Amino acid sequence: MAKRQINRQITASFHYLVKTVKNEDTEGEPTELPFTSAEFSRILNRIKDVSLLDVKDENIIANIKLGHELPFTYHEIVDNHLHFGEFEGAYYGQEYRNNRLGVIAADSLNLRRFNYLTTRLSDGRILIGVTYNGQFGDYEGIRQCFTHLLQSNGTVTSKTIKSVSDEIGAGVPVEVKLTFRTASARPERRGLFARSGVIAIRSTEYGDGFGEEVARMARSAKGGIKDRKRSIADLVKASSMIELEDDDIVAVTALVREQGRTRTIYFLGENNFSTKYPLKVSVSANGTANRTEVRSELINLMRSKIIPMISG
Repeated sequence: MAKRQINRQITASFHYLVKTVKNEDTEGEPTELPFTSAEFSRILNRIKDVSLLDVKDENIIANIKLGHELPFTYHEIVDNHLHFGEFEGAYYGQEYRNNRLGVIAADSLNLRRFNYLTTRLSDGRILIGVTYNGQFGDYEGIRQCFTHLLQSNGTVTSKTIKSVSDEIGAGVPVEVKLTFRTASARPERRGLFARSGVIAIRSTEYGDGFGEEVARMARSAKGGIKDRKRSIADLVKASSMIELEDDDIVAVTALVREQGRTRTIYFLGENNFSTKYPLKVSVSANGTANRTEVRSELINLMRSKIIPMISG
């Protein structure tokens, strides 16, 4: 039987933009500043304009490829502050063959429609939710476009919203693998294990409460990197395998078993992808998700999961 690839699963991820400026202390973390309502209005002015772009115009094509422009095809305001709409993500760069149209050139634009939800939060962060159709999505495109529109006097930084707890779901943690690097400047560390290495903490070795401890660690992982490292260091110390400080931890993964299959969950390092949440929406025969249902699902997801997560 021929292999079929049908994209019916609609998912969504959330991210937020912050403005960062270099700290006077060169060793310190960059300072985060709020975006003003005037800055956010530059985004609003663009997404409200849903007039069709001439995607045959070479200048428009160039701007899309540069990340300065995107086709926005629908916009509405919900509850006076939420902006929901549709945009077309551009795919290009690889030649392929279509059975009806023949060879599609690598430099041509292939446009796929996705939904977005955006708002400026009370603390000045700009929240962005985007949908994915199967394996296809274009957060990078909308991020680049919004960054260009903001024209900030600082650096516009995109931050991924990831819920390790939601990714574990109903799975049972069976192992936590940790990559560490101890500080060579600490005399008390010399001769202890090694300056760097990998250790695995298994449920069979840890004893009772391993799953609960990993679940607690996953809930803590919604915070910043320092918060995540602290909770992970506590688990390592409880295993009595090695004494580690928070800053010694480089990367952490958990092996989870569910319905006879295993999968890897990333706590720190190696994988910065956002958590993708499935949306309960109907999809038409041509692969288009129901707009009203997507809007409702995105808003519910934002209010029930995302806002509590990033509000600490």
